[in-house]
Amino acid sequence: MQNEQKRGTWLIVLSLLIALILTVIPLPQSWQPFRPDWLFLVLAYWVVALPHRIGLLWAFIWGLVFDALLGTVLGLHSFSLCILVFILQLNFQRIRIYPIWKQALTMGGLSLIYLALVLWLSRITGSPESVLSYWFSAMVNMLLWPWLFILLRDLRRYFRVA
Repeated sequence: MQNEQKRGTWLIVLSLLIALILTVIPLPQSWQPFRPDWLFLVLAYWVVALPHRIGLLWAFIWGLVFDALLGTVLGLHSFSLCILVFILQLNFQRIRIYPIWKQALTMGGLSLIYLALVLWLSRITGSPESVLSYWFSAMVNMLLWPWLFILLRDLRRYFRVA
């Protein structure tokens, strides 16, 4: 029974590592405002799909790794991801039954909350970010969610991650 519960952890970790890699891949300066928040999207999928396994501890740890990777204030993304994972854990059953377009709208709204938290915390800590680029990213997250959802769902089913 213990092995059955831990099955597929490698796929979750691998998908989160790929999200981190996609975050730091250089883009042309004109494309920077449209960079999606890969870590948020992948973590949101796993929280909605497996809320009994992926929770606040995962968000906290991966947020710290994300902060260290980007060189931001330690805990900035970690706090923001924890808030969003908490919201997702409270509403995962509702989000699951939504059609894919409504899930995308929900993820767009949650992306706005996540980006507002990151922007607010970065301003408090003294490292202001450009405001305009954050809002385009939420739109890209919303458009990217259905494709990412289908890809990760199919991978989860193929490798029988439970």
